[in-house]
Amino acid sequence: MFRINYHILFLFLSFSLLAQNKEALLNEVPPPDWVSQRPVSSSKFIGIGVASKIGNPNYQFEAKKNALYDLTSEIKVNISSNSMLYSVQNDNKFSQTFNSLINLKSVENIEGYQLVGTYENDKQYWVYYELDKQEYFRQKEQKKKNTLSKAAEIIKLSQSDDQQKNYSAGLRKKIQAFSILVPYLNEEIDFTEYNIPNIKNIFDLTKDIQFKLQSIGIEPPKNTPVVKPFQQKYNPISVKTFIYKDPLTQFPFSCSYDDEIIQTQDKAVSNNMGILEITPVFVSANFQLCNIELQPDLEALMQNDSVSAQNVRFLKSFIQIPKFNVQVSIQPINIFIFSRELNLNKPTTNAAVKNILFNKLKTNEINVVSDSTQADYIVKVFCNTVEDENNNDLKKQFNLYLAQLVLEINLYNKEKQILYNQTINDVYGYGTTLQLAGSNAYSNEKLIRRLNEALFYLKRKIVWY
Repeated sequence: MFRINYHILFLFLSFSLLAQNKEALLNEVPPPDWVSQRPVSSSKFIGIGVASKIGNPNYQFEAKKNALYDLTSEIKVNISSNSMLYSVQNDNKFSQTFNSLINLKSVENIEGYQLVGTYENDKQYWVYYELDKQEYFRQKEQKKKNTLSKAAEIIKLSQSDDQQKNYSAGLRKKIQAFSILVPYLNEEIDFTEYNIPNIKNIFDLTKDIQFKLQSIGIEPPKNTPVVKPFQQKYNPISVKTFIYKDPLTQFPFSCSYDDEIIQTQDKAVSNNMGILEITPVFVSANFQLCNIELQPDLEALMQNDSVSAQNVRFLKSFIQIPKFNVQVSIQPINIFIFSRELNLNKPTTNAAVKNILFNKLKTNEINVVSDSTQADYIVKVFCNTVEDENNNDLKKQFNLYLAQLVLEINLYNKEKQILYNQTINDVYGYGTTLQLAGSNAYSNEKLIRRLNEALFYLKRKIVWY
């Protein structure tokens, strides 16, 4: 009985599923013709996009984006013989990059398109847009006119900045004007109707930018700056910048260098007096003349304006950026050693401590000089021996004398500021006379060890690896 009911229930469910599938097949909307065969129109631009629905919650947005890309791909980018792009049309890499930008801008700014239809099944979603060609060209021409008007106004403001000798602001505005004209570099750009002095077209604008850049100059220090290797801190190298005969204020420069020899900050900005300060951050012990290369930094000039780096790179395809060199001399660190060595308050003749200092301090990057006025650092050492307080007991028991060596080391910089101080008072000497005990203290191996310890810390004040 139960087995019969089970079979009946199974048959009933099977017939129900078949009926539902048949009904679904009958109710499924067939795809429109435009899904399988792209329409052709002489008066419309057509864009059809598709996106997968599987695992894609944004399939509708993606299909729309693809449809607009498809639509704009039908809009041909013609190059006018009077356009900026025509002058570099043989540069295929530049042209491809430019065309990609134009297509991207077209997708971002396209207006007036209409939705013709959508279609979807369980796997895909389709969108079909159309754009009237006449309406597109009308809007495009109006946008171009508005853009030229805006650019013309900015150029006039830039000329006013130039008259007030605010050249940084003037150049910034000229680059702004060029940037908003980028979408039309493949077309003729004519400013005649706007009555801009000396600028009638896009070529005049780029020539003016080029002329301003070529008018920039620098005046390095009269004497070649000298830098020392491995210093903790460096003084800036001051360079005067100017345009025409006027200080170039608040203008950024990029700094290039051989990072195996010398390094500075990558960018520097002239101050309100037109002074550019370049500060080394690393100098190797490579003793030679080297160059720090400066170049006007247009990307930094425009970083706070609504101008993309891509547009600045386009501009640099039409102009040349001047380069300047600041020569720097890398020289060894000069150290002067002043040593006063006494034995029982009398001068010694062997200069034992001074010789140890000389041998330890003279390295590839450090030069020991004989003229204190030429020194970057001065090491002063005062040494003297005295009778040790335990000398009487030792003399009574062993007939020997005990002398203590007291040594003080000081390190000074050029400004006579003390950078390091160390006192050594645990070195002793024995002898049959007190004078011989003092002399033996200077030859005690412990003195070398204690000096090496002190010189390790002293040298870290001079050289920073």
